[in-house]
Amino acid sequence: MEGTRMKKPIFMIIVAVIVLGGGFLLFRMVGTNSSSTSKNDAQSTASTTQQASATITFSNSGFTPSKTTVKSGDTVAIKNTSSSDVQMESDPHPAHTDDTDLNVGLVNPGQTKTFTVTKTGTFGFHNHLNPSDTGRITIQ
Repeated sequence: MEGTRMKKPIFMIIVAVIVLGGGFLLFRMVGTNSSSTSKNDAQSTASTTQQASATITFSNSGFTPSKTTVKSGDTVAIKNTSSSDVQMESDPHPAHTDDTDLNVGLVNPGQTKTFTVTKTGTFGFHNHLNPSDTGRITIQ
């Protein structure tokens, strides 16, 4: 009976150490993910601080305006006002090689990203996630 009483406190201490250790590791992992998310958010914010010469809005209806004209060296904004992600990419789908400046990538709902155009000509772009959503940009 004396041995059973001794084993119970030791068992409780071991359980407490395991629980506290697991909680500490979980807290560290969540803290690490939060700081990397904040870092990514800061990078996304940095890309939206440039003054845009033109804004292309993606809504649930597609890209507006569907055709736009800017000058080489201009900064263009892609603003997602839709309820889903948009992945703006250059034509042709899925190679995205006509004008790689247009390969903006994923833009989450409510997010705006900017990019600078350098190549001249008229180029098509589309939503890689739904290639029937298209637009054209003329860069002079």
